[in-house]
Amino acid sequence: MRDSKQYSRRQLFTHFARPPVKQPRLVISNTCDNLYGYCESCNDSCSKQAITWYADKKPVIDTDKCNRCLECIDACFISAITMTEE
Repeated sequence: MRDSKQYSRRQLFTHFARPPVKQPRLVISNTCDNLYGYCESCNDSCSKQAITWYADKKPVIDTDKCNRCLECIDACFISAITMTEE
């Protein structure tokens, strides 16, 4: 027999009645200059070091380190970084 978990009224209301909050995330498009050369302007502007560079591929943003300060968007001179809803 399964044990049923007991919830308080507050837990039921706050956890189950509200839809999950979607966190915005940063996305780097395929127009990033790192595909054709080496830029590193967004990496230099990131104080949390959340951007990882790879040779001949676009950079990757670590969502755990990123605090969504948007400094990388301001630093990208070709607007390759955008904010999207997850």
